[in-house]
Amino acid sequence: MTDYCYPVVGDEVGLPMYILGAGARDQEFHFIREDGYPNYQIIYCVRGSGVLRLNGVDTPINEGDAFYLPPNVPHEYFPTEEIWETHWLTFDGRECEKMLDFLGFKEAGAFHIYDLNAVDAIFKKILYLLKTNYYYSGYQCSAHLYQFLIELHRVMNMQGGSKDGAKLNQLAPVIDHIDKNYANDISLAELSELIDLSPQYLCRLFKECLNMRPFEYLARRRIAQAKLLLLEDKLNVNEIARTVGYNDCSYFCAVFKKHEMLSPAEFRSLHKKANG
Repeated sequence: MTDYCYPVVGDEVGLPMYILGAGARDQEFHFIREDGYPNYQIIYCVRGSGVLRLNGVDTPINEGDAFYLPPNVPHEYFPTEEIWETHWLTFDGRECEKMLDFLGFKEAGAFHIYDLNAVDAIFKKILYLLKTNYYYSGYQCSAHLYQFLIELHRVMNMQGGSKDGAKLNQLAPVIDHIDKNYANDISLAELSELIDLSPQYLCRLFKECLNMRPFEYLARRRIAQAKLLLLEDKLNVNEIARTVGYNDCSYFCAVFKKHEMLSPAEFRSLHKKANG
């Protein structure tokens, strides 16, 4: 596949991030950029193999591997087989650096994508939209760029794809138990026994899969239910606290405010005004 587009950029330059180009090349060229490239680039391999050279260090880039190049960073990359198919996006915008830093792209380098199809599907939408060249395509591509970066962050942190799914499956009985029994007192020992793990390992597994501890998941489940009850406006705050598993209303209010940045009463009042 060889296909690419570098559109004439319009009003979308006022957006936080915008696409400058997208493309695919099944016989990638040998690029030497001693002064780097002026914009952000993400390039990933879908077939064959090549090499990325940064600061004199060579990194093999095979199927499923990718590399990130910030603006003006000297680099070189080249194929090591007859076929080295890469897909790429180049982009810019006032919020790019902050967004990329938050997602872990702090410097130029290579990484692995554990679900290539997930990001490639978004890439193909962007390339198609760029080629339609109608007025709002740039705006829509900006939205897809945001989605692409979020999805890229997810699939580069899956810790081995199917292995990650197996860990989530292992946690399923615990998550199901919390979802069904959030209104009751739940202990870490009780949760650990469900899948025959030590409490310490259960906490580590939660952190790896969901980036939170079991009791944080429990708190979020309780707060989600409390929000529904507040919107129904049938119970007072004390009654809602007890219904979702908090015997101490003050503690419930503190937990709610930590998550929502509003007290339960403020949340209810805000949505009454919004709906009334």
